Amino acid sequence: MAAAVPVDLVGKMIGPYRVVRRLGSGGMGTVYQAEQTRIGARVALKVLHPHLSQDEGLRARFYAEAKTVNVVGHPNIVRIFDINEAPGSLHYFVMEYLEGEPLSQLPRPLEPGLLTHLLGEACEALEAAHNAGVVHRDLKPDNLFVVRRESSQRPSLKVLDFGVAKARGPLTHPRLTAVGMVLGTPAYMAPEQWTGQPVDGRADIYALGVTAYLMATGRLPYPRGQVAELVLSATAPMPTAPHLLNPRIPLGLSEAILRALARRPAERFAQALQFKQALEAAMRDPTRSRPTPVPGGPLASTPVPSPTVSLRTPQAHLPREEAPTPQSWTAVVRRRSGTGAVEVQCTELSRGGLFMCCSEPFPQLFGRLAFTLRLDGVPVECEAEVVRHVDSAQARTWGMSPGVGLQFINPSAQLREYLRRLCPSRVMPAAPVAMPQDCSLL
Repeated sequence: MAAAVPVDLVGKMIGPYRVVRRLGSGGMGTVYQAEQTRIGARVALKVLHPHLSQDEGLRARFYAEAKTVNVVGHPNIVRIFDINEAPGSLHYFVMEYLEGEPLSQLPRPLEPGLLTHLLGEACEALEAAHNAGVVHRDLKPDNLFVVRRESSQRPSLKVLDFGVAKARGPLTHPRLTAVGMVLGTPAYMAPEQWTGQPVDGRADIYALGVTAYLMATGRLPYPRGQVAELVLSATAPMPTAPHLLNPRIPLGLSEAILRALARRPAERFAQALQFKQALEAAMRDPTRSRPTPVPGGPLASTPVPSPTVSLRTPQAHLPREEAPTPQSWTAVVRRRSGTGAVEVQCTELSRGGLFMCCSEPFPQLFGRLAFTLRLDGVPVECEAEVVRHVDSAQARTWGMSPGVGLQFINPSAQLREYLRRLCPSRVMPAAPVAMPQDCSLL
């Protein structure tokens, strides 16, 4: 394939359109703001990189994007009005011009209410695409455009760039869907996409889950350099629960994001609208949307957490008498010096981890902590990693006790079974619990 030759089309005419400015560029083409000279209408032009225009398969993929978008035809998907070719082998299509910025440029972490609103609109667009037999395959924050509205209105979202989308039927070109072909952006690709297996709409749900995780916590679920290793490993732990990294994230929202990130497609939401419904339910339930801390790890010189009470609601599908009934959890943390142990009150027990209330100095971040957790009176050995500190100032702001968030490491079968049955709420104590005077784990 020929090497890329930089081309600047600003100020030039492409058909009836005068190119005003460059908006951005990707692997397939460059997007420009342009003006229809006869009526002065603003549009966006996506122009295939000239050095790619000689490849029949790449041209087919470029034009397939425009055809695919028109087949779906949804208000949350960018509209494409025309496809054409200009002298000089300039292949382009004409899109609606949008005022706003990509989701990737919004501040992170994003406020949960706005995040769920935007994710819900993305789900609507994906549901329409999947019903039309189209899988996007490259969903990420750069391809989700937040459209500014009047100050009294919430912004809306448009899904962009169906350049590597896969469609069934006559739109499919043999070179676009070859078996084993891996297309997409690594950090957002589902496990089945990594291995070149056939994908369906659940791969897009996974990518939207990665996007949701990033916008909710400010970081990706897996480190960039270890994405493939962790995503494809059957034994690697799931990402830290978002609510443990950002106390403003409702537990239900955290759980919905983690379900979207399930490694096995069958364990994700089957449809995009189910993901949207779970997001909306998380924001409607006030008992599950209080601030929560993050899971944590080992102690160097660490304070003993003081007790707090965390209430939980039995799962709806279990009879009340069968659901676990404890309303607080106690951990026995052994002092590093071997001079005994300290009882620590825990809150926010979930599949991802728990929160220990303690005063500073905190155990170091990303250190490991071994402790015995009492579950219905049964001692269960646990190991966890410290993933967040909530100091006194933050605790006052959020109306909770200081402490550390812990993420479970390789939980035992006994612990997994208990957590499977447990449906904790986000009810926090009415006031911070007083800290003991001598609270150092030596």
